[in-house]
Amino acid sequence: MENQLDIFDLKAVQIKKSKQELIKFGQQRQAALPSAKLAQYSPVNSDPRKAIAKTEANMIKELLPLRHQRMIASPFAFFRGTAELMERDLKRQSQTNIPIIICGDAHIQNFGFYASPERQLLFGLNDFDEARIGNWESDLRRLLVSAQLAGEENGFDQDDLHQLLKKITKTYRHAIKRANQEPLFDRYYFSFKYSDMTQTIQALDHHQHPHTIHKVMKRILKKSQQSNSAQIVKKMAQLGADGEYHFVENAPRAKHVSQTRYQAILAGFREYRKNVRPDIQILLANFHISDIIRYSVGVGSFGTRCYLMLLTGNDGTPLVLQIKEALPLRYNLQILGSDQVVANGQRAGRRIVTAQRTLQSSSDPFLGATHFGGRSYYIRQYRDMKESIKVSKLDLESFQLYCETCALLLAMAHYQSPTAPIIRGYLKHQKSLDAGLADWAIQYANQVHQDYQCFVSSQP
Repeated sequence: MENQLDIFDLKAVQIKKSKQELIKFGQQRQAALPSAKLAQYSPVNSDPRKAIAKTEANMIKELLPLRHQRMIASPFAFFRGTAELMERDLKRQSQTNIPIIICGDAHIQNFGFYASPERQLLFGLNDFDEARIGNWESDLRRLLVSAQLAGEENGFDQDDLHQLLKKITKTYRHAIKRANQEPLFDRYYFSFKYSDMTQTIQALDHHQHPHTIHKVMKRILKKSQQSNSAQIVKKMAQLGADGEYHFVENAPRAKHVSQTRYQAILAGFREYRKNVRPDIQILLANFHISDIIRYSVGVGSFGTRCYLMLLTGNDGTPLVLQIKEALPLRYNLQILGSDQVVANGQRAGRRIVTAQRTLQSSSDPFLGATHFGGRSYYIRQYRDMKESIKVSKLDLESFQLYCETCALLLAMAHYQSPTAPIIRGYLKHQKSLDAGLADWAIQYANQVHQDYQCFVSSQP
């Protein structure tokens, strides 16, 4: 399954079997690949710079120095920006080959808060650039390694981190069991609201030692309510002589585009409007475009072609949309020829949109795909009630709660795939995997440190 050329063929997860048949298949897979073997670490020894260079060949060269600055900030920042390295290394590890739709980059900072169409604040996965049909344990392993690296950065004791890693896999296993017991529609409509997390915190809070996450959550609620297009315009734009707001340049990160590029983006936006939800098509008829700017964000995607479009409503209401390049999967960059990568990349926007609507409990109504200039893109609202928890600000107890929440939501997202009962069959009575994957994650984190030092030493 992992070697197929089209890594997002949804037929792979549409197996016409009963739940019990799928569970039995998972048990058979467990017998063929025991947990001890799945958790066995196979050492890797490859130059990280070659894989990074292959990814960056598709990016904007003038932005690469800034991208590298972000990557060398810490081993965890480097890990976040180099999903291609773990993709390469996972091919050398044992794999269950149980096909589901995975996030592909499920590190702990790729979970966050976002708004439902009903304006409720939800928490869950929020990055799907690397989403594909893949192995469930690839996502779980990336979550575990990210917890190890972020925990090290926070100065937590290694024994405490080892216990935490075991709890992450235990939480994932239990959440898979829970999801398997729920009716299909209960799973489909499942969402994790802001109130769910605060109730969990309150249940665990003994008042004598309140969690730092309690304070963080209060700040997030306040910030998310202020995070909207009007706030972005206030921060990033100014009123021009033509009476329209325009983005302020801050080159090279924020830069206006050429007239040729502007016209290409307009063509892509027209294509997007044809395919987006009909109610959004009607809503957008109230707006005209005021400005477009290239604006880079994140760590892993910094350097890609990413634009902000400022639209103004007929009553003056602002709307800021992000037009984000959908690169070919880094997974594909490591295994396919350039022609195949380009062919798959042309469908990347639709892949990301489909994965987000599947793995996220309630997605942005403006979410849609388009293409222009020979590249694929997806469009969404920019920072609409979107916030994330800075894990560097958490104490150990709060960090543990956060990581276990991510593990729960990862399992619930995975269980949207019809093939997910196979995971349940594989994980039945497999408590030993908790310690096994914890040990694997610690060993792989050591590899990340080696790759990080190699990359840092190569910088001018």
